Amino acid sequence: MTQKAKGSVKYSLATHAAEKMVPSRKAVRLCEKIAEGRISGDSAVEQIKRSYGIESRRPNA
Repeated sequence: MTQKAKGSVKYSLATHAAEKMVPSRKAVRLCEKIAEGRISGDSAVEQIKRSYGIESRRPNA
């Protein structure tokens, strides 16, 4: 992971800590993958939705 990506992840974790929120390990891993450019933000959202059994719906056209 690049130094910039590490900084982004650390900043995100610090922001969560300030709000007394604890992200799951899975969320941290997804954040790292996004920062490294291995997956898109949309892909990460879809993975989180699937893990909670939430279906994606397309808006009515």
